[in-house]
Amino acid sequence: MPTPTTNAVRLLLRLLAAPGRLQRKDLAEYLGVPKLDTVTGYINNLREAGIDIQYDQHYRYYVVPRRGFKELDYLAPLSEDDKTRLKRLLGQLPTAEATQLYNKLESLYDYQQLGLEALREPELEKINDIERACKEKRRILLVGYRSRSGNDVRDRKVEAFAVEPERGMIRAYDVAADKRRTSFFMLSRIERVTLLDEFWMCEQEHYYRQADAFNIVMDKTELVHLTLKVSAYNDLVERHPQARQHIVAGKTVNTYDFQGRVNAKYIGLLPFLLANWQHVEVRGPASLLVRLEEEIGALRDRWGGGVRGSP
Repeated sequence: MPTPTTNAVRLLLRLLAAPGRLQRKDLAEYLGVPKLDTVTGYINNLREAGIDIQYDQHYRYYVVPRRGFKELDYLAPLSEDDKTRLKRLLGQLPTAEATQLYNKLESLYDYQQLGLEALREPELEKINDIERACKEKRRILLVGYRSRSGNDVRDRKVEAFAVEPERGMIRAYDVAADKRRTSFFMLSRIERVTLLDEFWMCEQEHYYRQADAFNIVMDKTELVHLTLKVSAYNDLVERHPQARQHIVAGKTVNTYDFQGRVNAKYIGLLPFLLANWQHVEVRGPASLLVRLEEEIGALRDRWGGGVRGSP
């Protein structure tokens, strides 16, 4: 059960990620609290801590960069003083909760950048249409969706049931005959959204499955163990900020240890490893090493014959 302090910090992170978009009822739903006055209490506690939270004419809340948040500048990176203040709040929490929220705080700059993109037209129109479809339980068409796993561009008919602008994605049930599963869809890969005159028919299949560090949802996963040098660490957390929750300082100076479950097809991980092979050591599992060998073999077959001096 989240504590009041936990919820206050979660509320702050949510406002920083989606400024000027959420009313009290949205924040109450996000935090899972039944009363709007409870949200007001959290906001007042944050204000007493020196964080200026205001709302617009539509009662949508946002953080004002004043009194210790001068460098926030409406979604600019948090300064070290800002982070120190927030960490003091986290210090009041049990260790497990504090660690989880601290990792979110470290990822905040990346989330803010996504939030900034979400406030731009036509991104805002996409989000508004998707949120409307969620409330009305209507299907939508993701026009011209650029799929990474399918390596194609096509329209996707889905039942969207959650919008996560701080992560730049939505959760939706893909109704295509060859899919029929809940997946994440990146907002940046959607050309536009069309609301359909079709209501949800698969609501019982809507469920929240945890995505891996590469935003892939898959029933079968593998526990991956990597040792990263600084260059590889920077590349990983900048491209996939949620990977931070699986990373700790390594035994050797200037190294980092990644241990976490990722999708069994290693989507997202394989390109990262191939791009950073000089700065990563794969410690397991064996199936990942096999897939890497297959990828390297495919590259050799495709390009090796045309390279002078190749075997």
